[in-house]
Amino acid sequence: MKTLITSLLLVFSFFAFAQKGTKESIQFEKPPVIDGKMDDWPTEWWLDPDGKFLSNVGNDAENLYFRLKISDDLTQTKIGFFGLSLKLNPTGKKKDKVGLKYPVGKDPSELKKEMKDQEGKEMDAAARVQYKKDLVSDVEVVELIGLAKQNIVSSRLGLANGIEAILVAQDDGAYIYEAKIPFKAFRLDKSKLETLPIEFETGRYVPQNKNNNNASQGYSPSYGRPGTYGRQMPVYYNNYSYNPLSSPGYLSLTIKLK
Repeated sequence: MKTLITSLLLVFSFFAFAQKGTKESIQFEKPPVIDGKMDDWPTEWWLDPDGKFLSNVGNDAENLYFRLKISDDLTQTKIGFFGLSLKLNPTGKKKDKVGLKYPVGKDPSELKKEMKDQEGKEMDAAARVQYKKDLVSDVEVVELIGLAKQNIVSSRLGLANGIEAILVAQDDGAYIYEAKIPFKAFRLDKSKLETLPIEFETGRYVPQNKNNNNASQGYSPSYGRPGTYGRQMPVYYNNYSYNPLSSPGYLSLTIKLK
């Protein structure tokens, strides 16, 4: 009898642990418009234990809906510089992940210039907010993940499969991300999906190889002296010390669909 009770407790504990990260999908009387405005989401934000993202996910019969709010300076930098991926994992297998990368991040030459321009730069609060807005003011390219061997690149407004995405900076500098993904866009059968694992992941900084002839042009961030912009976002110098941009920002959710 004691063995049976112990086994039951283990089963219940495992079930509770497995369900801990599961969120109930949000339902809408009217689907939200993907425009970066939050007044058509009928719920409070879900909190991220790591404090990097606020999030919500909802669905109806045809579509999944996503929203994020990002106020953390370093995470914003990773998104503006290196992009943000949204991945669905319907089978639980790494090779079966599908989704989109938006924004895709800056190309290497643009990134190098951007990082160099911020070296030792001082900004007051207003200038810092404006910089955050400028960083994501022209993000129109989208990569679709999992539809082909190579990611499919399209303009945000040129997508023909019903996917929508937008990223805007608010007046306080926070980033708002919204997206809509039709189930059929990635050939997902909603009737066979009770739960759906979802991942948000920023891009990250990858330093150049030290043995490369151009290695001296790689950048790693430090944090500026008091009163400089570096207290809020990284500034850069030519060395290979630890780089806080080298670790991606990450949020994992499991959504119980309705």
